[in-house]
Amino acid sequence: MDSAVLHATEIIRDSSQLNIHTFIKKSTDPLHSRVEKQLGAVLFDKNMTQQSYLNILIAMRNSYSIMEHSVSAYGATQQLLIGRSKLGWLDQDIAYLQASQKASSANLNKHVDLNNIHNVSQAFGMMYVMEGATMGGGHIFKALKKHNWINELEGIRFFYSYGDLRGEKWAQYIQALKQYHNHNPHSADDILLGANTAFSVISQSLGDIN
Repeated sequence: MDSAVLHATEIIRDSSQLNIHTFIKKSTDPLHSRVEKQLGAVLFDKNMTQQSYLNILIAMRNSYSIMEHSVSAYGATQQLLIGRSKLGWLDQDIAYLQASQKASSANLNKHVDLNNIHNVSQAFGMMYVMEGATMGGGHIFKALKKHNWINELEGIRFFYSYGDLRGEKWAQYIQALKQYHNHNPHSADDILLGANTAFSVISQSLGDIN
């Protein structure tokens, strides 16, 4: 397991005074910040190249393929994933960039040391990151639209995600998470492990893209 995952998982062990959403948000902050910096260094750069953006998309495709496969192994999270898969959006964006931009189709897929998701609680934690990313994606979407080589919805479908339904879809997931935790009050540590594992998967996939 990534040592950062272990460290972050140990930051807050007592969730008894926090609701599960607040507990996970506070406890994942170190890894969340690391991924934000990796993405922000490229996506908020006004001089970002088409190739750098394509590399980001391929890395995210690699990450989400791993994560969606993991959460699909459990009935509850498999049901939650219906209508929430990001792979089709990523495939659209990658195909658009490769076909219409001067960007090569270099294969950036790399081996990611995934700490296997062993139970549904960890799968719920992984989905916390997958769904939470759509909220931050709204800010990235606005930044990407400033590049004249990206159309309104072509090439940025992944970061557009649910569009105006972002808040509603996020609230639905958080409600499901809270309901699950209320019925499984000892699941907090496993949910946290799944979330930190998701951030680690994304961070490893991104690597040193610039």
